[in-house]
Amino acid sequence: MGVAVPLSVASSLLIVASFPPFDLGFLAWFALSPLFCALRTLRERGPLARGGVGFLFGFLNVLTVYYYGTRMAEVQHVKCLLIVFIAALPYLAFGVLYRTACRERGAWDVLLVPALWVALEYARSNAFFLAWPWTLLGHSQHRCLPVIQVADLTGVYGISFLLVSANQALSRLPDLLRGRRDRVLSGGRGGPGYAAAIRFLAVAVAVVPVFSYGWHRLGAPEGGRRLRVALVQPNILTRNEMSLAEQGEHLRKYAALTREAAREKPDLVVWPASSLPAPITFLNVRIAIRQVAVESGAYLLVGGAGLEKDRPTQERNTVHANSEFLLSPTGRFEASYHKILLLPFNEYLPLEGTIRWPSWVTGLKWSFVPGKQFTLFQVRGTRFGAPICWENFFPDFFRRFVAAGADFMVTVTNESSFGEGSPAPYRQTLAMNVFRAVENRVAIARAAPTGISAFISPAGEVVGEVRDARGNALFVPGVLVRDIPLSGEKTFYTLHGDVFAYGAIAAAVLAVLATWIFDHSASKTKG
Repeated sequence: MGVAVPLSVASSLLIVASFPPFDLGFLAWFALSPLFCALRTLRERGPLARGGVGFLFGFLNVLTVYYYGTRMAEVQHVKCLLIVFIAALPYLAFGVLYRTACRERGAWDVLLVPALWVALEYARSNAFFLAWPWTLLGHSQHRCLPVIQVADLTGVYGISFLLVSANQALSRLPDLLRGRRDRVLSGGRGGPGYAAAIRFLAVAVAVVPVFSYGWHRLGAPEGGRRLRVALVQPNILTRNEMSLAEQGEHLRKYAALTREAAREKPDLVVWPASSLPAPITFLNVRIAIRQVAVESGAYLLVGGAGLEKDRPTQERNTVHANSEFLLSPTGRFEASYHKILLLPFNEYLPLEGTIRWPSWVTGLKWSFVPGKQFTLFQVRGTRFGAPICWENFFPDFFRRFVAAGADFMVTVTNESSFGEGSPAPYRQTLAMNVFRAVENRVAIARAAPTGISAFISPAGEVVGEVRDARGNALFVPGVLVRDIPLSGEKTFYTLHGDVFAYGAIAAAVLAVLATWIFDHSASKTKG
């Protein structure tokens, strides 16, 4: 394998450093170049060798990014390794197919290689219960606002495409240098160096308009209409079978923080996911949250989990896994939203009735009931959606709330299981919310019981986080109130979804088919 293995490892380490907690996003512009060079050194080897190098890159990448999974109570080491193994399989496919995207196509590989990458990113993000939309390459740019503005046209996949294109061109830099030397010696033109120069020109032609578009969008004024929203982060958690005294203490802490937020007269107060200590059908819970809403003088959004959500059930559970409830300032229940996209093995059993999953994979006995309606809550003439936890990772799902008429979005989550010191809630999941804001040009209010609770502007800028006096955002209590802009704009992405990704998939499939037909014809000719 020669230098292929160390080059693959180098690429993996550089990619990891481009994501939180390091957050060196600029590395992603050249981090894949060693991997691409490694795969080209194996062009005469079989698909097994190329696939192995791709899998090595993916396995190290995912394992290093997801190392905190081993510290989660519900994820044993074996289960964590299985997740990492499955998530690394698309990189194996990329290693096998990379030669197809490059083969005898001159400078076209600067388009076909990123098309292949995007196709596989889309596949791993939408693979039924194996979907893993975590840390897509484009997410590494969540802090580079001029670059990510184009996501309102292409989604996050357009950013991934641009990064891979730049990496492919840079990986051909030796060809450019060698081509210049050969032309000096021979006085000729063309060859590998000429193709390499065309690649660099093509990337430049793409990068300049992306940055220009980004600066243009960043300079556009925000809408005039605003709504005052308060985020409550209590740094307390619910658990099953809390006593009445514990439930009362839990709700009193939420009420105290809500009263603190009410001093700034918000229109809407947002509690995070799973904020209720018992089902909303419990009389003491309903009375308590109604009283909080009346005292605050604001609309109150609260989250409740289904009965016995976090442990195995002995009989079919017919309740919703997760729900959001909106109360008016008079204490009246206005509307509810029930989580539609349930978390595999935690809220529903994939292939239920066909496969009996072992206990080390999941403790669920039955699936919870998914919601069916993309509910839009209404507050003082404005409308908003409130997708829950897992749902916020899927851009095509998220955009449906905005397409239905949401003026802003609330995202509620509970990421306490990641633990202190984990980069997951601090930036990895927050980075996905940044892209949801840009894709749809909507402000987002994000609430989590232990953090990070934050406001994100329609341009993707994190404009405020709940923090304590020392600047800590995780595992601290607090409130944050802000006037957020309301949007009536419908972006291309909001209206049409992943059209860009579909085009990349089509290009990748055509490239693979063309290579297969060419190879098949060549083998018949030789025969």
